Amino acid sequence: MKKAEDLQDIVATAERLQAIRKSKGITQNEMADQMGLSCATYIKLENASHGITTKNLMHISRILNVTTDLLLFGETGMNNINFEGYIACAKLFSDDGLAFLTESVGLIRQLKESGALEAAEKRETVHA
Repeated sequence: MKKAEDLQDIVATAERLQAIRKSKGITQNEMADQMGLSCATYIKLENASHGITTKNLMHISRILNVTTDLLLFGETGMNNINFEGYIACAKLFSDDGLAFLTESVGLIRQLKESGALEAAEKRETVHA
């Protein structure tokens, strides 16, 4: 028999899965198709009727483009960062290149905060 805290963890993970999927605008049917599962089987994952296997967890993580930490624990941690990849990338940039990236990130933040990105997306949608 499963412990109560194990069941709580399974339910919390299933709830996070459902919330993240919905936030990405993906239907249960689409998730099931991408995972190679029947819709009924996928729904059991979101209803916590079935625990999520490691294979399915990894597949869900890839489809939703989130870390397994986010799905399992509701947060991402420093332990999941691929520091080797970041170090390899950092070696490719000169100080000028890093300064350009920093400036670009700042400008992107300003655009997001000002609402300019949403306005541009709305214009693109109208013209599409």
